[in-house]
Amino acid sequence: MPSGRGLRGTVCLCYTSRIMKAQSSVLVSKRVLDSECPWKLPRLDWKFGEYPYKLSPSEWRAFEARAEQGDAEAECEVAWRYEDGCKDRSGRILVKRSARRALVWFRRSAEHGFAPAQENLGVHLSRPGANETSRSEAIAWFKKAYRGGGSCAATNLAITYRESGDLRRAVYWFRNSIAAGDDGDRVDLGIHYYWGKGVRTDHAAAVRLFRKATPRKNMSEADRDDAFFYLGVAYFEGKGVKRSLRIANRLLQRANIDNDHPAAFRLLSQIKKISTGR
Repeated sequence: MPSGRGLRGTVCLCYTSRIMKAQSSVLVSKRVLDSECPWKLPRLDWKFGEYPYKLSPSEWRAFEARAEQGDAEAECEVAWRYEDGCKDRSGRILVKRSARRALVWFRRSAEHGFAPAQENLGVHLSRPGANETSRSEAIAWFKKAYRGGGSCAATNLAITYRESGDLRRAVYWFRNSIAAGDDGDRVDLGIHYYWGKGVRTDHAAAVRLFRKATPRKNMSEADRDDAFFYLGVAYFEGKGVKRSLRIANRLLQRANIDNDHPAAFRLLSQIKKISTGR
């Protein structure tokens, strides 16, 4: 017959395993999102159409002429055409895509003080895989663009700092972006509060940010879908709000309203398994 000490240990282990099983049922699986970098969600592989710009040959020559004379706005327009490609109105390729030429023209325009070009140059320099020198230069251009009224400069600064691991500065710039009117960054700031990345964990503050983002107009539909998704995560886990699988399910359905949000779809599947006991 086992000793009392051994029996207590067995009971304790069984009780602990039940607790762990219950806890695991309310945590979002890593297949849905990784809590180490919760802003990175599985996405559909969207392919944007090539050669979206349409110009007549005379219009293109006019852009080139102005750009060659040092017109900063025209230089940026030329850069965009090289970046995305351009066809004439009959569908013939007028400007072949060239990332190298686009970068040259973005830099010329940026050096002439055009904020949109400074932002685009920063984006090119801070692409995934960029080295520290390129990221540092990108940050410098984003800051110039921000001082010049660049509409996305604060967001780009926040993302660049986050990608380089400086989460406190990322939070600072997301706050600046929101203050400047970018409602989509409420979602990103909420993520940092919810998981305590660069700021003290505050689930209630995160929920408020997600909730405030859902009715806003100054944001993309993709950002709005993410706001519903992360709010659904909060209700699923019961952090910052009272746990409710019913409300979580409704919010996630809204996030995946166009069947284009893989993370929401996977979490809905997780809720279904919990609800059916499978």
